[in-house]
Amino acid sequence: MLKNDSVSILLEIFKTVIIIVIIIVSIRNFVVQPFYVVGSSMEPSFQNNDYLIIDEFTYHFRQPRRGEVIVLKHPTPECDIFVGENFFAKLFTKEPCRNYIKRVIGTPGDTVKVEGGNVYVKSKSSSDFTILNENYIDSQFKGQTLGNQVRDLQADEFYVIGDNRAPGESSDSREWGILKRDHIVGKTWLRLLPKYSRISTPIYNTGN
Repeated sequence: MLKNDSVSILLEIFKTVIIIVIIIVSIRNFVVQPFYVVGSSMEPSFQNNDYLIIDEFTYHFRQPRRGEVIVLKHPTPECDIFVGENFFAKLFTKEPCRNYIKRVIGTPGDTVKVEGGNVYVKSKSSSDFTILNENYIDSQFKGQTLGNQVRDLQADEFYVIGDNRAPGESSDSREWGILKRDHIVGKTWLRLLPKYSRISTPIYNTGN
């Protein structure tokens, strides 16, 4: 009798552990997860070692929007393969992706133009390009965004740029191209350290 009771207790402990693991994995992959900022690509909006909480839940119900700051998986051939795996395969595969933090500039249907130190967007509802009023850029680098390109964004395609427009400070869509939707982890929600704050989204003058 004692032996059977011991087996039952062990089974209950095992089931409890499994349930806890499933809950933790689900929360980390579908709801929220922590993120440390590494580097200066998003200055002055975000600093090196800022501790953020990333909202993964919202993007299960809607697309990322222009102006939102997101965490993404840097698109490389190895990362593309990993992102394409199913959920259970990912649990047993060492992730080759590096996480970046960038700001969404262009969304599906937009045309993004970087020219003359400025960033322009032609949205789905507009026939003309509009220069973005990027008030989050350090004043000494306004009008100095490097690059000379035009990108038309199809379904599930995004264009992202870091807020730090000093030369060589941000590796983003100007360098490695369009970002696919499945590489987006989530949107920045809270800054916990060094000072608590909620992350706001700028309002642009593009009509949507």
